[in-house]
Amino acid sequence: MKVKDGTVTVMSIDENVDALLKLLPDMEQSLGPDHPDLADYLISLGLLLYHDSRFEEAEVLFVKALNMRERLLAVDHQDIAAALNHLGLVYLAQGRYLEAEPLFKRALGVQEKALGPEHISISAALGNLGDLYRTLNRFKDAENVLKRAIKIRERYLGYDDPSIVEILNVLGTILLEDGRAQDADPVMRRVLKIEEKMHGPDHPNVATALNNLASLFTDKEHFNQAEPLHRRALAIREKVLSPDHPKVAESLNNLGWLYHQNGSLVRAESLYRRAIEIWERALGPEHSYVAACLENYADLLRRTDRVDEAKILDGRIDQIRSRLAD
Repeated sequence: MKVKDGTVTVMSIDENVDALLKLLPDMEQSLGPDHPDLADYLISLGLLLYHDSRFEEAEVLFVKALNMRERLLAVDHQDIAAALNHLGLVYLAQGRYLEAEPLFKRALGVQEKALGPEHISISAALGNLGDLYRTLNRFKDAENVLKRAIKIRERYLGYDDPSIVEILNVLGTILLEDGRAQDADPVMRRVLKIEEKMHGPDHPNVATALNNLASLFTDKEHFNQAEPLHRRALAIREKVLSPDHPKVAESLNNLGWLYHQNGSLVRAESLYRRAIEIWERALGPEHSYVAACLENYADLLRRTDRVDEAKILDGRIDQIRSRLAD
């Protein structure tokens, strides 16, 4: 918060982050370029930027912190593994998958060497790798590392720990994307039950669980069961996160796909257009999520005899995919 003319006002997240960024030159001057506390400050500030979807700024700080820790610490130090994981998460969020994988694998190797293969800290690196492999459609690799992460966390933290729920969410999505809806069903139902018990009915985590379970029903073409789940997830995200949040775009795209599949093409088109606009503003016009929604929209255009418009989108999709593959 800040005080002006005797009045206390609450600072926004961006204002808080920007205020901390302004302190960085003073920190560098007072501590020196290779002080461990400076690296810690860079990591903490980078995480704030990452969670605010300011990925390019976060990347700069994480790279700087990683370089500092590699100069100051032993090659198998836990702080190096942490910096590698943070930087990998930024690359993952930016769609830079080939750059993220070696960072996650190196972080996992450092932790396994220092802590052993069954330590609780190993599960985070395994979870990051699983999320990456899911994005790359390497489903078996993803399933293997995530099941290992779940067993570790259940052993240390119990059956219903929030961090286990996070990995279960990814595992259920992987099984669904791999065409194994029957295996995904109990995983996703377990997630929804735990999230509602822990957080109540209107929490963003509940929206994620609803979204994933709805996707399962959509895959089975059980549209009447899927639609209210998608709508409830969308309402939660718009209320709690804001109407222009990337997660709102996710719900819009998924609800649009449901309508697309059951033939309600007018409703689907409006949802796709809004999702694309949100993702472009939040993540950039060349993000993989934008490309995925454009592919859905192009298919819809063809189904409504607008082939020329679809071809224009195809060209843009090809450009995005090409750049992501470089």
